[in-house]
Amino acid sequence: MTIAQYAAVLAKRWWLVVICCMAVGIGALIASKLMTPLYQASVLMQVTVRTGNNLADYNNLLASDQLVDTEATLVTSQPVLTAVASHYPGLSASTLASRVSTTTETNTQLFKISVLDESPTRAAALANDIAQTFIQQQDAAIQQDNQRSQQQLQQELTSTEQQINSVSDQISKIESTTNDQQQISMLQARLKALQDRYSQVQDALVQLELTEAENGNFLRVVQQASPPTSPAQPRILLNTGAGLVTGLLIGVLLALLLEQLDTRVRTGELLAQLFGYPVLATVWRVRSSEEKEIFNPKEHAGLIESYRILRTNIGFSSIDTPVNYLLITSSVPGEGKSTVAANLAIFMAKAGKRTLLVDADMRRPMLHRLFGVSAAEAGLSSAIMAMSQSSTTPLPSVSSSRQRPTEQGGILDSFLYETSTTNLWLMPAGHLPPNPPELLDSQAMRNLLSNLADYYFDIVIFDAPPLLGLADASILASRVDSALLVVDITRSRKEHIRQARALLRQTGVRIIGCVVNKQQQQRGSITPYYYQAAGDEHSEQAGAELTSSRWRQEHQQAALARREHSPAAARGVHQPSSAPQPTGMPATASQQRTGSSQSLTEPATPAQVQRVMTSVTGIGSGSDGKSSPVPARPRLTRERPGSPNAPAEAAEGPAPRPGQRGSDITELKTLEMPSIEPHRQRGER
Repeated sequence: MTIAQYAAVLAKRWWLVVICCMAVGIGALIASKLMTPLYQASVLMQVTVRTGNNLADYNNLLASDQLVDTEATLVTSQPVLTAVASHYPGLSASTLASRVSTTTETNTQLFKISVLDESPTRAAALANDIAQTFIQQQDAAIQQDNQRSQQQLQQELTSTEQQINSVSDQISKIESTTNDQQQISMLQARLKALQDRYSQVQDALVQLELTEAENGNFLRVVQQASPPTSPAQPRILLNTGAGLVTGLLIGVLLALLLEQLDTRVRTGELLAQLFGYPVLATVWRVRSSEEKEIFNPKEHAGLIESYRILRTNIGFSSIDTPVNYLLITSSVPGEGKSTVAANLAIFMAKAGKRTLLVDADMRRPMLHRLFGVSAAEAGLSSAIMAMSQSSTTPLPSVSSSRQRPTEQGGILDSFLYETSTTNLWLMPAGHLPPNPPELLDSQAMRNLLSNLADYYFDIVIFDAPPLLGLADASILASRVDSALLVVDITRSRKEHIRQARALLRQTGVRIIGCVVNKQQQQRGSITPYYYQAAGDEHSEQAGAELTSSRWRQEHQQAALARREHSPAAARGVHQPSSAPQPTGMPATASQQRTGSSQSLTEPATPAQVQRVMTSVTGIGSGSDGKSSPVPARPRLTRERPGSPNAPAEAAEGPAPRPGQRGSDITELKTLEMPSIEPHRQRGER
């Protein structure tokens, strides 16, 4: 993980870090308050080493540092503490040992004896008593050593003196009797050696007595212990600070550990990172009192803007590669893919795009319930079966209880349902087959997709089953050109997102992104301007109806013009007129290929665009006489004179003067997004 990712984890779980930090810090503070205060008294002692000018004294000086450490250690020895504890009833040597400590002062001959006790007076008394007891024990030990050494030297002097007297007697006896000079010489040499030895022992005894006199009290108290005024333990500020730091470290470690163990996807940023594709929109979670706004929202500004953003981002995704057949799916059931697909189709249609919504979930279909279509009506399963039958087999009859595009003349007319939203048609799932994967992977499904291209829908949206555990969505994804994943942010799992991404990539479909569904809306996350945008709902619907009506008029005129100028008419071949152009569906592929290229357009001037935008009253007039605004972000073009698609009103009467209301209405028109170019072989990808 990078530093930014660590920071994001800590920012997401800041509350855990704060709780751990405060809990441990407050716990340390409370524990410090509840502890019995202990007072510390210290006595300062010095180790004195007297030196002279000889080498031995210099070596003693070098060894004094080690002597200080030795004496500081001996202070806390068991004999000293036992002797001191015997002076205080109820105090044991082990308890005293836990409260006594010694420290040496670096590069000095000083060391400090410190004692902790509940009473400041008793602490000072204990420290002084330990120092005095230690000095007494050390002096006693030194005296014992000196006495032992003196006794040894005295014994040696006595023994040497006796030997000297014995040799002297032998010399005197020989001189008086034999007068043997050789023997006398040997005895005199021995006598001299004994005398020298006696002198050395006598000097050593004198030196020992001198040293004892000089170094008898090498330990002395430099500073007596006095009763402290404030307790040394507990150190409340230090303990509280240490608790806060410890709690901070524990909180950070817990946050990182929970992040590694957490399988939930809780933010859109993490979803985009796991899925590898951008989040196109966030659909907010509504309250229980607003559940009616989940489908086709009209008053909930947050949901309206969410689907507008989704529609806009899909449009941005189709700039280089058009999004013609869009698959909407999810990882697991219950993530809201059907609702997102239905609302996206509605908002696409409100923007003037001719939209077909196909319920490809032939296991648990939902779209027929949302749009009020009976489950017994023919739909996708019936259409696939119809594609697999011969052309002589009659198609299923159309129920009179529903509305459908009339006079289309296409093989799929019996399975397309016209909804209450302008420019939106629905193909329900139909009868539930026992083998949905076989139907979706059949040649009949490819033929169905090829026939859909003849209807010239701007976009076809497929509501597919979930990806995990079923093969339906993977099969259908290989037949379309784009896919969109819906993720319920309240119940999604990281492993599900990774598996869904892998399955979609295996199909080769172009993944345009994902949608965060049921995101909890934070207070203050949406500005008032965001909510005011909901007031454009009526104008958007009015603009879509205006665009749709103009589109039908233009294509009817173009169809009549093509029939009049067709080669068949020139040869005198009768053109059937019993099937006029439908008023709710696009022209067929052959009609658009022969006639659409004859209409050449050029961009409108800025002045004409400004005059059109200021004359909204004349543009938005509907059948009821009420004016409606211009559709959002229209694309204006000017038809060249003589174009087959030019409006008939342009040829009647003189052109209005510039600046007059509606002066550019006759020569400017609002066009849709370009229609989908038919791909007969799309189903054979």
